[in-house]
Amino acid sequence: MIFITLAVLIGKPALAQHETLELRDFLVDEISYAGFILNEERPIHIEAVGAGGKKKITKNKSFQVDPNNMFAYAWILNSETREMVWRMTIDNTQKIPGSKFNRKFDGDVTLPAGTYEVYFSAFVPSFFNIDGGFISLKLLLKVLFEDPKGWDKDAEKWMVRITGVNETLDKFDVKKIQDSWIDRTVAHLIRQKDNRLEHTGFSLKQPAKLLIYAVGEGAYGKMYDYGWIINARTHERIWMMEENETEYAGGANKNRFFKTTLNFKAGDYLVYYKTDDSHSYEKWNANPPYDPVFWGIVVKPVSRDFDWKNVEKYVDESQNALISINRVGDYAYTEAFIKVLKPTPIRIFALGEGRNGDMYDYGWISRVSDGKVVWKMNYDETRHAGGSSKNRLFDGVITLQPGAYIIHYQTDDSHSYEEWNARPPQQPEMWGITLYNLGDKEAVRKIDQQELKPKKVLAQLVQVGDDEYLRKDFYLSKTSSIRIYCLGEGEWDEMYDYGWIKDVSTGQVVWKMRFKNTVHAGGANKNRMVNTIISLPAGHYRVYYRSDGSHSYRRWNASPPYDERNWGISVYLVE
Repeated sequence: MIFITLAVLIGKPALAQHETLELRDFLVDEISYAGFILNEERPIHIEAVGAGGKKKITKNKSFQVDPNNMFAYAWILNSETREMVWRMTIDNTQKIPGSKFNRKFDGDVTLPAGTYEVYFSAFVPSFFNIDGGFISLKLLLKVLFEDPKGWDKDAEKWMVRITGVNETLDKFDVKKIQDSWIDRTVAHLIRQKDNRLEHTGFSLKQPAKLLIYAVGEGAYGKMYDYGWIINARTHERIWMMEENETEYAGGANKNRFFKTTLNFKAGDYLVYYKTDDSHSYEKWNANPPYDPVFWGIVVKPVSRDFDWKNVEKYVDESQNALISINRVGDYAYTEAFIKVLKPTPIRIFALGEGRNGDMYDYGWISRVSDGKVVWKMNYDETRHAGGSSKNRLFDGVITLQPGAYIIHYQTDDSHSYEEWNARPPQQPEMWGITLYNLGDKEAVRKIDQQELKPKKVLAQLVQVGDDEYLRKDFYLSKTSSIRIYCLGEGEWDEMYDYGWIKDVSTGQVVWKMRFKNTVHAGGANKNRMVNTIISLPAGHYRVYYRSDGSHSYRRWNASPPYDERNWGISVYLVE
């Protein structure tokens, strides 16, 4: 609760009137705040009652611990610089007689003219400091007193009172000031909550010097809530919040901040911020940072004379994509279709997962007329996409000849846009495959599957599982050319999952999938493929497919083939 009083000094001009700001009646695990304005540099008087341990924590490096060892305390932040200018500490407070943990500050603090924010937080402590040793809260409470809530026994006495300010501000006024500060940024992602992955962008017409200010969570060399910036066109990483380059942001050790200025060239930029599943603006699980509202990242001009005409709203180029299959989750297969009328250069931007030469989340393009794979995302042709080393990027140009094509993308059971099990790439929302037409816009168009020239399927046995023995008949009224597309498993000149065709009238096998006639089908080396055309006379035929007890559709024990949905055999009439 905020209390404001007004004092007018007799015999002084109107400017000499002073106000008093008071905060009290705090809720546990919440932050209370207000603010004040000083018209000139002057001393203010602060009375504050909070709670803390006996002395600062210097030995325990736990990320949850607040080295100041206060768990109910006040602090003041400069609204313009976002810097803490005063706070309650063990050193500047005195223990209140008769109270186990309450401590009091009573003194003057001189501050320059400006606008300030006053905060008070009270969070359940994670550790206590006893004569230089450390013990868990649960055990300590049992030793000291049976009441598990004893740490806030005197909470009704907690307060902060500031006298001698020119103007007081309630929390709504403070929010307006913060929003005004944000309005002077070129990009911002603040007040970030748990389990978020957000991005925004900006474009510069001319080079500019910009301030980067980010607050997040990190410990032991790793960041958990953090931001980064990339060049939207080249995908080059401009800056990333690394734990060893951050500074203590107040509160728990894991609260980190980074503030620097960088020279940006003219161009397009994307700003990202990611949080994990705990300790954020949504809910703190330890003492919060000094600047809790700015949990996130802001990019702001350094110069007050910055020409705002130099900044434009970033236009996401993926909105102009020919095909966009992105934000793909675990264990997914997605496809799209295009028709090319004349030779056309196509830019492919594909993000996926791969390591040690193999791809696990990847895309490829196949030609409808014969099923030939005209491009696939090979590990050796990718580069690191930021974050974990297994995040891979292909960004290149191919030329597609006239015809219809299928754009495929598939993922395995982990590390995707749905849920990352390691650091995400620099552009996580692009996980998938995106195509851009770099040539005549009328030469290529997206089509529905129904627009594809239908194949005449004579027989099809696909998506075959373990230990299956399948058969299907077809008839030819005249000598005809047929295309056989067969996917199976084989190694060392032997096939384990394979198909064959038999002439029913004679019992003769007219075609069989043999290892020596197969090619690699993508994924594990044992994934084999045949895509061939043969001629058969009129007659009655039977198509067979046999699989062994492992490595089949959706039951892979190694990397699946590129076209896993067609694991099995398909026979088409060539007209």
